[in-house]
Amino acid sequence: MATAEFSRDMVETMLTYFDQYAEDGVLTIEVTQWGLWLPNPETAGRQFLGLARLPEYVKQ
Repeated sequence: MATAEFSRDMVETMLTYFDQYAEDGVLTIEVTQWGLWLPNPETAGRQFLGLARLPEYVKQ
């Protein structure tokens, strides 16, 4: 199971780009070790959404 944390600015970004990135009214988020991404269904690219907290291995 994967979980994702969102900051307020990440949620605001999702709202800003919702209509551009959603398919059939659903927004997909890709979860990677480097952060969260909004895949663009039109260009096959993706936009960096963010990383709410630094992972523990980066803090050390």
